[in-house]
Amino acid sequence: MAIIPLKQTVMVARFLGNSPDWNEPIYDNPTPMKCQFQEAFKLVRNARGEEVASIGTFIFNKLPEVSIDDLFSFTNENGAETTYTPIAISVRRALNGKPLLTEVDV
Repeated sequence: MAIIPLKQTVMVARFLGNSPDWNEPIYDNPTPMKCQFQEAFKLVRNARGEEVASIGTFIFNKLPEVSIDDLFSFTNENGAETTYTPIAISVRRALNGKPLLTEVDV
């Protein structure tokens, strides 16, 4: 059981690699994942250490298998679907080192 309610669902398409012919990204079929999406603007550091603006954060239980190259498709309560690419992924851990939450800034 998660320490916060995860009543929303995001479709995550995992990155498989690049096409050898056109060098276009190839993604797996999207799979649903339980989450909580919080829309808020904030500055975060990306994988290269640059400060960039984040428009929201997906919160997942424990340590799901997500990467910085995956695609996240989220449909809000009004029915508007938006596709996001992650900027930064951070794991919140308990005092004993076990993962509690994973935050994905988009």
